Amino acid sequence: MLKKLQRSEGVIDLKILDNEVKKLFQKGSSKVLIPNSYNKNKEFVLLNTSGGTTCNDIIKTNIKIENSKTNITTQAAEKIYSGVGDPALIEVNISIKNSNINWLPKELILFNNSKLKRNININLDKCSNLFLCETLILGRKAMSEEINNLFFLDHWKVNIDNQIKHFESININQYTHQIFNNKFSINKNSAFSTILIFGYIVDQIKDDLVKIIRKITNIYCEISTWNNKIVIRCLANDNYDLKKTLNYILENIIHDKVPNSWYL
Repeated sequence: MLKKLQRSEGVIDLKILDNEVKKLFQKGSSKVLIPNSYNKNKEFVLLNTSGGTTCNDIIKTNIKIENSKTNITTQAAEKIYSGVGDPALIEVNISIKNSNINWLPKELILFNNSKLKRNININLDKCSNLFLCETLILGRKAMSEEINNLFFLDHWKVNIDNQIKHFESININQYTHQIFNNKFSINKNSAFSTILIFGYIVDQIKDDLVKIIRKITNIYCEISTWNNKIVIRCLANDNYDLKKTLNYILENIIHDKVPNSWYL
């Protein structure tokens, strides 16, 4: 007789207006921490109290930001464990109006035999700026973890005034040997990050960013600018070197607005 396994569900519904919290709803394993911040950006730390995510877990985050400057990060890396059942689901919906947002979650770690579907949907207006940094770790090298089997479906969509400006997708299903060892994909590396920048800030920082990226030699790191957006891809053998590089980029672009919990 099949037994229904206990699963976690988390919901966050957050609204920020004029740098003040107007709505904060949290349910289940999802929580929001609001630490003291000594810069102009209001800081929010998202927390998953279940300690990780596995099959059939559901985490939904809805955030609306208006007339505000915010940093949003996470307390720890989000770990996706192996399990029995359907893929875990993570949904993130962010609406930004006349605001600046730095979306800086810590890394997403995929373990062997894990299953995850993730959707990130962001809509901003022409008066807003978005700085997004997402990191993916495929097994921790320091723990000698190897990934042989995996299901990962990841969709990102960025709209400006409800018109799509950026879409990307990762689809990894089952055996990963060919993907991980292919020199045209990640070439035996296990950690990579994507930085997306949108808004009028693009013209202000793109020249400086190009100079910063050219100085990076310890990992693979490239920058592209087109359609009034910046895309940076970083690829490393492990998260240690990758995190040092991300710190270098963030500290030179958003300066003292990097969240304190980012360094923990």
